[in-house]
Amino acid sequence: MSMEWIVGFLALVGLSASFWAFVGIARYIQEKYMSRMGPRNAADRILPAEVAVMVPAYNEELCIEKTLKSLFKIVPKKNVYVGSDSSSDRTFEIAKKQGCNVASIRPNRGKAKVLAFLLKRFDLLKRYKAVIIVDADTEIDENYLKEALPILENPKVAAIAGHAVTKWKNHYFPRWSMFFIAYRVRLYKVLQAMIRYGQTWFYTNVTIIIPGFASIYKTSALKNIEIDAPGLIIEDFNMTFELHRKKLGKIGYNPKAFGACQDPFNLRDYVRQVDRWNLGFWQTVKRHGVWPSFFWAALSVLLIEMTFYGFFMLFMPFIFEWYFLTSYASFSIPYMREMFGFGRVEFRDMFIAVFAVDYTVTAVVAFLEKKPILLFYGLGFIFLRIIDAYMFITNAFRAFFIESDGTWKSPERRL
Repeated sequence: MSMEWIVGFLALVGLSASFWAFVGIARYIQEKYMSRMGPRNAADRILPAEVAVMVPAYNEELCIEKTLKSLFKIVPKKNVYVGSDSSSDRTFEIAKKQGCNVASIRPNRGKAKVLAFLLKRFDLLKRYKAVIIVDADTEIDENYLKEALPILENPKVAAIAGHAVTKWKNHYFPRWSMFFIAYRVRLYKVLQAMIRYGQTWFYTNVTIIIPGFASIYKTSALKNIEIDAPGLIIEDFNMTFELHRKKLGKIGYNPKAFGACQDPFNLRDYVRQVDRWNLGFWQTVKRHGVWPSFFWAALSVLLIEMTFYGFFMLFMPFIFEWYFLTSYASFSIPYMREMFGFGRVEFRDMFIAVFAVDYTVTAVVAFLEKKPILLFYGLGFIFLRIIDAYMFITNAFRAFFIESDGTWKSPERRL
């Protein structure tokens, strides 16, 4: 493999992700050929009847019924608690009709405050051993608890990070709306297989987020987490940082414990969601600061790498514009020969590093996911990578000047 391909792979995936991919291989071998760490005694057992589910919802009439029906397959209806956060549609009525516990909350508070309200209003921390947090657009797999509880029953485990699967509609001809969904298919595959799996190994445990779409916490840990911390636009990064900083326990992960979520299918909602995610991440970094830990050592490497990557992606269009204006003249970068073994960057080098490697990763995911149409959508993924980079870099600055009240506006939904 030429150096251009290696540099391109590292630019797309990153040194950090590559390292955690190798850790993930070690985890797979260890768990396949050695016994997993299980519960110590009968008192550690957690039954489905001892698990509550919280569903914060804001104008989710198109999704809430399917979400609730998926939950009723894993826990009794009486264990499900919906918080309709000042919804102006039929979210409350639909949830009430399904027979679960429903609270109409006014005025609009935002997801984090709704979760805190449900915990207190229904006294969930005292009544249950564990609580699942589920977004109103997420359909939980019927084997979720079967796969998650054996890990959660370990006394040292405090929470389980759910595995994300995007809702996919089979189609033969490209659609603009499915372009964004296709990108998420690739993103989830790369992030979860290459990073989260390794970072949630029992012996590493440095994942930066327990996704709020389908996660489960022991109530013994949840009672020590400030869910509705002020000034944050989203809660899941903060909850994860608190778990690490307060040493409340380890974070488990099993790809078989998953939920299917509805991702944005238009550019406006995609940009809004990515903006919220990145702003929430940087706000959380600002709130907690740095503390001596393996968690922060891993996070530091990721931050440095993502910052360089972000600036590279932002400048990349101008680099290609320079190539076109100068008839594809090469240029040199200081110390490049010492680092990578070649002194000048040719157009071919940049094309391989930016486009060819990106498309190769898409091709691999298309094969693994058995979705050949990803090969078409993958031709445009580079543009979403630029948007992602812009959101990451700009929100690093915005987070130091912006405080959020946590109120939300859900992406447009569809049946």
